[in-house]
Amino acid sequence: MGKKKPTPEEDLIIPPQDTRICGIICVCQLTFVLSTVAIVYLTVAIYMPSSRAFKSGIDETPVMCTTTRALNQDACEWGSCGEWCLSKTSGACIQIYVHLRMNGSSLLFTNCTNSANKTCYGIDQENAKKSRCIADECKNLTGTFNCSAGMCINITDAFECVFKNTDPPLKCSGRRGKITCIDITGLFSCNRGTCRKIRTPYNCDRRCVDIPTRNKNMILLSGDKVYLSQCSSAIDMETKQEVWNEAEDKVIMSSCYNIQNTSLGIEAIDCVNGSVLEKTELTDLTNFTYLSYLHYAVSKPIKVIAPQEQDLTLSNESRLMINLEGCVNTLQDECKEFLKEFGKDGTDHNARARFPCYYSKSKMQQVVARFDLETTYRQFVFGFFVPTILFGVSCLTLIFCQRTIVVGDDAKMRFVGCANKNPVVANGGAKNQDKANSGDGGGGGDSVMAL
Repeated sequence: MGKKKPTPEEDLIIPPQDTRICGIICVCQLTFVLSTVAIVYLTVAIYMPSSRAFKSGIDETPVMCTTTRALNQDACEWGSCGEWCLSKTSGACIQIYVHLRMNGSSLLFTNCTNSANKTCYGIDQENAKKSRCIADECKNLTGTFNCSAGMCINITDAFECVFKNTDPPLKCSGRRGKITCIDITGLFSCNRGTCRKIRTPYNCDRRCVDIPTRNKNMILLSGDKVYLSQCSSAIDMETKQEVWNEAEDKVIMSSCYNIQNTSLGIEAIDCVNGSVLEKTELTDLTNFTYLSYLHYAVSKPIKVIAPQEQDLTLSNESRLMINLEGCVNTLQDECKEFLKEFGKDGTDHNARARFPCYYSKSKMQQVVARFDLETTYRQFVFGFFVPTILFGVSCLTLIFCQRTIVVGDDAKMRFVGCANKNPVVANGGAKNQDKANSGDGGGGGDSVMAL
């Protein structure tokens, strides 16, 4: 007779385990590890920032900030925004400084007709065509150019610059010219590749013309936009008092953060530098530069309409941070968008960034653009209790499994409970013991006696 070939089941040294027991242990171990890692990470990402926010003393009521300077530093101790909070900011960084002031007036203009608005576009630095002097693209430049490290942007169509003095000419064509112009920086007046640097003082104003001022008695400036209309009155939305009426036969002017049409009329938020202007100062059409000149140099300030900006000033220069940490952990290029929006300091001759911000009375030299205690509290509660509960449940479950699951002689895990830990039963030897006891009693006795 040939030898019987062993079946696959007989070849197995370790029998199949109970998948329910293995599954519970694996899930609990995975949950334990992940919740531990989450607690460590969230300590830096949520717990510590939340603690600082609760202790910061920052008022949740926003005030207004206006960007005054945006500096690109090769290396600095602080930056307005960093992409990763778990490591210290290193290398180049952007530092934004702002003018901090209290909120202005909110005005409601009623019975407005013949409304118009005009947007005075400047240069879009991101999408503007650039000429690189190192690649012979500057040899035919003609007009006014804003240059930085050999990269020049044509601003002739958007701005009209008035100046008196220039530096000696630089010829930006040919090999020698490229070497000369590779590092040119500043404002230049060029003619067929020969550029002269414009020396201060100079004045560059946007070419924003044909603003319709005929039959308008309300003019509001908002960044790069101008709003005009014929209104009957202006009401302070906080005090509900009338601060101007068309019966005065004068033009009301102000600079406001936000302007919108509503069912009640035209609402203007955060208005400052309220003034009135004689109608004789206006013609049928005007330009943005002249309007700005009339507002700040010719019109008569009226504090009842809107307070003067200098009277609301809290700090002439404060550091702007995206939040209390000056960084974000999303890794979604938030800082790039933040710097693009809040870094407008007027050096490109466009309007400066103006936005709500938050500050602490005990530390006015630093302001933040994002601050919401309610959201911070919700994030803290969710980030604290969810991983902590998962950590506790998984840890207790693993301890329970350690106390109630045993491995028998056949290497199989079994659930026996805390109160039933008979070694024979627990080790899977019950059948073998029964088999031994079912043998011949006398034989067993003889064996014992022989011993």
